[in-house]
Amino acid sequence: MSTLKIKFKNQSGLSDKLVSIGFVSGIGTPFHISYPAPNQIEPLELSIKPLNESKGDGNWYSLSDLNNGVNIQNFSGRIYISYGKTWAVQNANYEPAQNITDPNFFLRYDKMELTFNGDPADVADLTSIDYWSIPMQLETFLNEKSIKTDQGLKTDTTAQMVYDQLNNLTSTPQSGLANALPAFVPGKFTQEPTQPGSGFARIIGPSSYPPVGGVPVTPYNLFEEYLTFLSPNLLTKKDNSEQGQIKTTIATISGTFSGVGPSVPTSGSQSAQGYNLTATIDSSNDITLTGTIGSVSGITTMVYKKEALINPSGIYGANAPFSLNGGTTQNPANDVYGWITGDLLSGLNIGAIGSETIINGKVVGEMTSSEWFTIPNTSLFGNLQSNATNYNQYAATLQKLSDAYNFAYSDRFSPVLVSLNPDKVNTLQVSLLNASVN
Repeated sequence: MSTLKIKFKNQSGLSDKLVSIGFVSGIGTPFHISYPAPNQIEPLELSIKPLNESKGDGNWYSLSDLNNGVNIQNFSGRIYISYGKTWAVQNANYEPAQNITDPNFFLRYDKMELTFNGDPADVADLTSIDYWSIPMQLETFLNEKSIKTDQGLKTDTTAQMVYDQLNNLTSTPQSGLANALPAFVPGKFTQEPTQPGSGFARIIGPSSYPPVGGVPVTPYNLFEEYLTFLSPNLLTKKDNSEQGQIKTTIATISGTFSGVGPSVPTSGSQSAQGYNLTATIDSSNDITLTGTIGSVSGITTMVYKKEALINPSGIYGANAPFSLNGGTTQNPANDVYGWITGDLLSGLNIGAIGSETIINGKVVGEMTSSEWFTIPNTSLFGNLQSNATNYNQYAATLQKLSDAYNFAYSDRFSPVLVSLNPDKVNTLQVSLLNASVN
């Protein structure tokens, strides 16, 4: 059985004793992690326990106790890093929520993700989608030879720079909603019965907020201005009248879905197939996709309501629900409909939809969605839209500073994953970078 060695390198400026590590596996996924006990003549494999298997303090491991690293045979989930006080497990399978009602809200922690089962498709990644707190770096090795590096802080970038630029996005809340606060934690958030300290915990990402009307209130731009911009102002618009509703064509969602799993089904929504749909927006700012999908007979219609799009889980979270052919609303799944949804929401996040920027002699707004993914990563966001409300500002900021995921579909535009193919990699080093901010 293949084994991946994970080593931890502490460059945080904190003592190893103040750094804690925890392993959170997806529900129902294999979990086999061990470490060689120190001071043994013969290496003795000791079992690592899942961090959140039951309510309590949690199975945290001090970095000072993991000097020999850990050996992974099966694991799919997250490795959490905690500085100082560790978060307590509230119930089995718990993970902290970015909500002031969560008792761990004001603690400083972060995470990276990996899947390793000895399969060539195994990968690891850094992610700042939910929040940004502790910068890390991933580096893979084969027999001590460096293979690939994933930088949480790009060259000549400091944690202070990331903090300053992310914090600046919401220092003046952009959502226009009452009681919105900057995304900095602790900031002005309060937790009864005491006010938290002034130390830095994290900056909450836009997709981590509850639906509009929930607490904490999102301070990020809601994409309403972008949707409104798309309806009347496209130079290439084509107006269609349907049941008295004027619709404006905004994009062509077209490409190929590769199917799901190592053994791709030969039919159904998880099979490999092409798709070609037209995206329109109406005066209510609802978006409709209409067209053909390879395995589906007739015309397919997918409708995304404005309220779903502007909620944090919608465009920001790339998880906007839709109704299919007039049916009940459903969330995107791991199938062709979810992939198509990813195309549409990616286009809104990066500012490709309605863009008048010309790349390789072609107007980006007139490209098919599959063509967006060939645009250089450095040409997204503000290079596609002159108005900062017309793209994901959080993702745009991180894209220049870090290799981590900055929104759910970052991997369609840039190589944010590092391979853990056991034929090419046998060690993953997780470096905790200098995280000091003022």
